[in-house]
Amino acid sequence: MFEDSLVESRVGGIPTNKRWTVASSIAVQCLLAALIIAVPLLHPAALPIEIAAPRVLTPILSKPPVPVRVRQIANAATATAMPVAAARPLLPSLLPHHGPSTIPPALASLHFGNGMTSVLGDAITSETGSSPTVTARPERSSGPLRVSTGVTAGLLLTPIQPVYPVIAKAAGIQGTVVVDAIISRTGTIESLRAVSGPEMLRGAAVEAIRSAKYRPYTLNGQPTDVQTTITVNFRIGG
Repeated sequence: MFEDSLVESRVGGIPTNKRWTVASSIAVQCLLAALIIAVPLLHPAALPIEIAAPRVLTPILSKPPVPVRVRQIANAATATAMPVAAARPLLPSLLPHHGPSTIPPALASLHFGNGMTSVLGDAITSETGSSPTVTARPERSSGPLRVSTGVTAGLLLTPIQPVYPVIAKAAGIQGTVVVDAIISRTGTIESLRAVSGPEMLRGAAVEAIRSAKYRPYTLNGQPTDVQTTITVNFRIGG
């Protein structure tokens, strides 16, 4: 049985040409590996160097708070409930006890918006013994009252009849003269001033208006001075 299973083994020698092929292949591979390692060391500038920029972390800012408008509402009930007696003891320390009172009437008549009389006004009245009086100043007259031409035309008693100047008529000058006049409370002309119109016709217009007579103009049943504008027309052959 052992004779049948006997295997003959023989160790043969490796050919010489195959040895040189294997040696040369190993040498070439070593040379390539050496070149790959040596080239970056000899030329470092040729290497692609990528420098990553540092990341900057920006803080997340929270939204600013929304401004809230606060409205101050005056409470009328609080002002009404304020006791008058609590405010009066403070006034003697503020007001002098000697000499006449120098509090202006406007301060004593101070009022709140809801119609209540000022506590300060009541206290001043009690301290001085009499309520302050306010007198209205009479209005100053700013001059004669300005009225329209139509109003004064209705007050005219004698018509205005100008005399046409001979020189102006010979020269063929015609037109309208506007005169600013002041009529007194008696109905007479106080002052005249020609404001427009031909120069050769102004004198005749002023003389014609000066001789006119008006009914006094009344304001609230009282005669008063008025200021108005009077026009005089000059027409040749008219």
